[in-house]
Amino acid sequence: MRLDPKAFWAMSLAEWRAAIAPPRGAAPLARAELEAMMKEHPDVRP
Repeated sequence: MRLDPKAFWAMSLAEWRAAIAPPRGAAPLARAELEAMMKEHPDVRP
């Protein structure tokens, strides 16, 4: 999940569940959607 500890421990149970598993019946992302998300939200490592 790559969350810092503060963010992890501040999550509600519903947020944690949503983060670890996609909702039932959810279609996987198309490659173009994934690439767009990766451009919008790049991994930043300190």
